[in-house]
Amino acid sequence: MLVRWVWNWLFNQIWYGLPKGARWGLGALFAGYFVWLFFLPALHPMPTDTSIEGRSHIDRYINHFWVNGRGGGNVGPYGGGGVVCCQRISGDTAEVEWVYGRTVEEFERGDEPERHHVTLPMPKRTREDRYLHVHFLPNHEVKLGWSPDLISPYAHLPKRPDVARYQEQ
Repeated sequence: MLVRWVWNWLFNQIWYGLPKGARWGLGALFAGYFVWLFFLPALHPMPTDTSIEGRSHIDRYINHFWVNGRGGGNVGPYGGGGVVCCQRISGDTAEVEWVYGRTVEEFERGDEPERHHVTLPMPKRTREDRYLHVHFLPNHEVKLGWSPDLISPYAHLPKRPDVARYQEQ
């Protein structure tokens, strides 16, 4: 009750303290903003935020990977990783870096983790695309693709390299 009274008092003091022309101008500005926001989505700027999802088609664990410096999490062998959201990915090229996980023997020997990177052209993105799919293939090859949902444009690729369809792609 007290909060409601304080809110009403503040609103009345500020809103009704403005000249009538300023109230009309602010009202028109708010109405125009909501029309633009809800009824004219084609005029919105291209979204820059995305979620990055990794998929592995190799027998090694990917400890971590990055696309243009934005983290993509980790990916298990022959499988997918989690989705890392709220990243800002832009540009005409994509630099993908990744670090392979070490085996127990490599760890005990003190070997450094194996790092790789490739630079690829950034695939075309539409206004609806929210997910960047990163597929790690044999021979340190990487494929990138955008989609509006979690279904990758490379979902047709086999999970394991012993399937001969890799040579067809």
